[in-house]
Amino acid sequence: MKIERIRAYRVVLHTTEGRYAWGKDHFVDELDSTIIRIDTDAGINGFGEICCPMASGYTPFFAAGARAGTAEVARPLIGEDPTQIANINAIMDATLTGHDYAKSGIDIACWDILGKAAQLPITTLLGGRFTPDFPLYHPVSQDTPEKMAVRVAEYRDHDYKSFQLKVGGDVDTDIARIRAVAKNLRPGEKLIADANRGWLVHEALQVVEATRDVRFYVEQPCSTYEECKTVRRLCSKPFILDESIESVRDIVRA
Repeated sequence: MKIERIRAYRVVLHTTEGRYAWGKDHFVDELDSTIIRIDTDAGINGFGEICCPMASGYTPFFAAGARAGTAEVARPLIGEDPTQIANINAIMDATLTGHDYAKSGIDIACWDILGKAAQLPITTLLGGRFTPDFPLYHPVSQDTPEKMAVRVAEYRDHDYKSFQLKVGGDVDTDIARIRAVAKNLRPGEKLIADANRGWLVHEALQVVEATRDVRFYVEQPCSTYEECKTVRRLCSKPFILDESIESVRDIVRA
């Protein structure tokens, strides 16, 4: 089997709630995603989605860069066997140093082709599925405490049990946001306060101290791993890291 053509499609995704806001004065009205299609001489097509970045200033990659990176690595792959995924990735790495996000759509599309050729789901090819389903959380766009509490109630009606509040703005307002939602949580539900790097260390400490009696997870309160660790050492709440995790090495370090 050989790769005959690689195409990239820009797909604009609109948010269902209108403007989606997080952190300090960050927002998007639409998301810019990219779908990769690989055609083979065996008539099997593979599809993959490159990262769908929240915005260019959210993490160290952006949508136009993903498409430019794909164009850079695609040409040497023509004529290669897409089921030889280690070789596909080696060729991409030799062609373009770094920029793994720009290579991800091709990697996913090759796995799609391999799964179709083997007539097996990709989960089986990657080692198997451990659970029959996977619980999802629903993010809650930054707004007034009252409106965010109302939205959590609406999402609950759609069977969500975990809610990720977008905080990371004014400290007093963020404390009110957390309390407004937490007081209406039901048994078994989880609350995550995601600051998206919006707080300085002293601001994060003010929030966790003022909500010591509230049960919730703290997600990426500050910009760096070191700053988050400083806050974590001074509070008892569990932490989730997001933007500061950029590699497997970062995961191991955390």
